[in-house]
Amino acid sequence: MSAPRKTKTVNLRIEPETHDLIARAAEVCGKSITAFMTEASVYTAQEELLDQRFIGVSADVFEAVSEQLAAPGVARDNLVKLFQTKVDWMD
Repeated sequence: MSAPRKTKTVNLRIEPETHDLIARAAEVCGKSITAFMTEASVYTAQEELLDQRFIGVSADVFEAVSEQLAAPGVARDNLVKLFQTKVDWMD
């Protein structure tokens, strides 16, 4: 079975310093500049798309969560004490 044929082209105008940086990184990885940039772009695109989350809930659940978020917070004694503790490494 052969790999899918690559038919799309992407043209970029980049500064020479950027090109040199990418070329050095690709060489370190043992990849062509095209393979390196494609892999980096695909990874970043997937991360961006995976970061888009949608959670569908019923109106009742949404209302219950909204009420909880709108309610005033409760101070926890242990946390109050922790945040009031002075530490040497902080000014």
